[in-house]
Parts: sequence; structure tokens; C-alpha cells
Amino acid sequence: MDERIYESLMDMIGDAKTAGYTVFVCSAYRSEDRQYELFDEAMSSAIKKGMSESEAYDYAADQYSLPGTSEHQAGLAVDIVPLRQQILNAALGDTDEEKWLMKHCAEYGFILRYPNGREDITGISYEPWHYRYVGVEAATYIMENDITLEEYLDEFYPNHINWK
Repeated sequence: MDERIYESLMDMIGDAKTAGYTVFVCSAYRSEDRQYELFDEAMSSAIKKGMSESEAYDYAADQYSLPGTSEHQAGLAVDIVPLRQQILNAALGDTDEEKWLMKHCAEYGFILRYPNGREDITGISYEPWHYRYVGVEAATYIMENDITLEEYLDEFYPNHINWK
């Protein structure tokens, strides 16, 4: 991960532990090659389930960022899960650990990157485990206004490039 987020991340995980929640980072930096592997695995799995190549591509693109566009590759994203439940699915959002992280992440400069019900904006399915570092000021604004990073960028940086 980018060294600039390390201290904030460790503070957040430590404070979660102090609050009674044991969480850990299950994924941080991911190379472009690894992103290709994950994307290809998702496509292969979908094809084995009977999807056409085009449908499998759309399915994989919904599950993973396109290689070269992953926030994990930038070193600014981390996947955080409870020690007691490590399967990456929407049910994680119902755990006390993830609820604590969602409530407090902005204090440490992180946002829940792919919130529930915002798939049409982010282009990625709900991921209650995926946190992105944006800095405390931006994170606070995003979380308090219940907007996505895309909406924040549209508001403050209207000429930004949206890779979705």
C-alpha cells in the first residue's frame, strides 16, 4: 500500500480493536498482473456457469475494476474484514465490525468506496469491505453528504476522468 496511508490505517484498525472489533486487511496493493488474473478468473467462472463471453466480461467488470484502473493498484485501497467472517460478500455489511468501520472510517481519511445502492454511479457492486483513502477532509465531506467518490469528483473536479 502507499506508505502515506499506513499510519491512518493502523490507527483505524487499532481503534476498532479498542472498541471491541477485530478486523484485518485481507487485500491491499495489487499489481496490474494480479488484477488481470482476478478479472480472468471471474470471466472463466462465469463462462463455466453458462454465460457468453460478452456476459462474462460484463459480470467480471461488475465484480472487479478493469486491470489498470484498480484502486488497489494505486495503493490507496484496502479490503478490511472481520477476523470472524472473511468471505467477501454483501453480508459483511451487516457485521458489527463493518458497521463500526463505516461509521468511523472518515475520521481516518477513508471512505466506503462502493456503497450499497450506488452501483449505477460507481460501476462496481456493493463492497462493504473496500475502503479507499482520500484524506480526512474529503472523506468527511463524502460520508457526511452520503455521496460517492464519483459524485465528489464531479462536484469539485468537473473535468476529472471517470474510468467506468
